[in-house]
Amino acid sequence: MTARILVVEDEFFIAQEIVDTLNHAGFEVLGPCPTVAKALVQLENTPCDAAILDVSLRNETSLPVVQALGNRGIPFVILTGFSARQLPSEMTAAPVLTKPMQAEVLIRELHKLLPND
Repeated sequence: MTARILVVEDEFFIAQEIVDTLNHAGFEVLGPCPTVAKALVQLENTPCDAAILDVSLRNETSLPVVQALGNRGIPFVILTGFSARQLPSEMTAAPVLTKPMQAEVLIRELHKLLPND
């Protein structure tokens, strides 16, 4: 079974790079979702196995998505321009990768999070 990965990223070109990387690695992509509202709707409608989240989504943070994922027991990776010290405490337990994205590092971190992978 192919793992489903939710992508929450508001920058179009970065989101597309993530989607391409995930597709190339054999994952099924949900999204990308540029807002918290769209990400939460996606979570309600389609189960996912893991997520990749940007911290800052225009005028909001992805913290509500982090909380929704936590309530469901879904692991996630933070992909951000911020340092780990700048993140809310709810996000620091997850792997934190910095932009610009390194595809092989992102894929390696996802494999660590996914069961039976």
